[in-house]
Amino acid sequence: MTALERINQLLDELKRAPASDIGRVFPAVSRRFRLLPNAERTECTNALQVWARLNAGRQPLKACYLDFLQGVHLFISEEHEAALHWLTGVRKRFEEMGDPEGLGMASMLIGATYRTLRNFDLALKVTWEGYELLKTSGRYPVFVSAAANSMANINFDMHNYDEALAMFTVAYDESAKANDYYFNIYALHGLGRVYLYLKRQAEARDAFTRALQSAEANESPLHIANSMSELAGLESASGDNARAEELNQQALAIRERHHLTGGAITSCINLGDLYAKKARWDEALAVLNKGLALAEQSRVKPKQYQVHQMLSNVYERMHDLERSLLHFKRFHELREQVEVEDSARKLSDAKLIFEAEQTRKESVIIRQQKDEIHAKNITLQETLDELTLARISKKARALTLGLFVILFIFQNAIMGFALGLLSSDSYWLSLLVKMGIILSLSPVNQAIERYLLRKMIRSRRSAATALPAPQAAGDS
Repeated sequence: MTALERINQLLDELKRAPASDIGRVFPAVSRRFRLLPNAERTECTNALQVWARLNAGRQPLKACYLDFLQGVHLFISEEHEAALHWLTGVRKRFEEMGDPEGLGMASMLIGATYRTLRNFDLALKVTWEGYELLKTSGRYPVFVSAAANSMANINFDMHNYDEALAMFTVAYDESAKANDYYFNIYALHGLGRVYLYLKRQAEARDAFTRALQSAEANESPLHIANSMSELAGLESASGDNARAEELNQQALAIRERHHLTGGAITSCINLGDLYAKKARWDEALAVLNKGLALAEQSRVKPKQYQVHQMLSNVYERMHDLERSLLHFKRFHELREQVEVEDSARKLSDAKLIFEAEQTRKESVIIRQQKDEIHAKNITLQETLDELTLARISKKARALTLGLFVILFIFQNAIMGFALGLLSSDSYWLSLLVKMGIILSLSPVNQAIERYLLRKMIRSRRSAATALPAPQAAGDS
């Protein structure tokens, strides 16, 4: 059975299961879904969106979980603007339905999107919210690991190395608990980078080596190449340039074979830097020009200007000033373009983030208003019930009093009838009959109250049934 067939089987089980079983089935779906190739993931999400739209009215919680998978797809596909808009709506719906696990997953992924958009403050805040909810749940260790990994990388970028080390450790422990090699390897990479910065090279080497072993055991080309690059950086920092060169060459070969273009460009840059250190100019130029061709082919301008800068330095050291100047000019042109594009993107991202947070704040305010209205409605209903009961009680007492007056007026006839039935005219017996009549007034009063209350309830139900059904949203 292929991965896609297995996921479709689990999704069919999820669709048939009651809402209470979502937490049992969905963790297996989500951990497999993220590993699908892009084409299969697209095919899967398109089918899920059709089902979600058809069943949103009858099964809103399941539809929301399937919409979350659409957000995962958008995020992995690097459609960050669309992902943020989509996930903000999904999180709002999870919050309205009171589902903490769905809310935690949506918050975790929104935080990861904020991190990608370089808004670290919001990323930490939202990711922490998701982390706490998911850790409390205990059903989604993979997503707990993902949240911890995001927060660890943010702290590393902000030079909070103690916090980064603590959160990478959490990411490693949670991914190990879930037997998830994907985030386990990334956690080891993170730990290795922190150890390397802290000059704890033995621990860094151990982390990178274990990551490489795990990647090879799970036959993941992406993780194998990444682990080799991390280990090569360590070897270079330790002064073993020959081993660093060997690892970078192996990583480049894997990335080229599996069309991992971004990583291949990085390997070319790393090799170019190593060759330049050894004054191996022809090899440096050859590998840097290969990296430049890949960068131009993939239209990654930051990588392009980085390669142009390195080529300029190499030609300068070779005393070819004309070519050095040519690449230096190109480096500045591309960097300026990137800065302009970055500024425009930052403005767009800031607007996007502001709108997303406004939507969240509005959702919180609306929820608070709904809670206040609900509380006031309860108080009002209690007051109305008390008034209704008081009115019914008053009416019952009036009817009971009327009955007592009637009994008082016709007491002689009633007594004569009762004593005739008993064939006695004893004074004490007549007194006992009168006491029985008086004592029966209280249960009679209660019976009348119950009758009037049932009558009122039936009347309200009849009135509610007679009201026209509300028109569904979108109906004409």
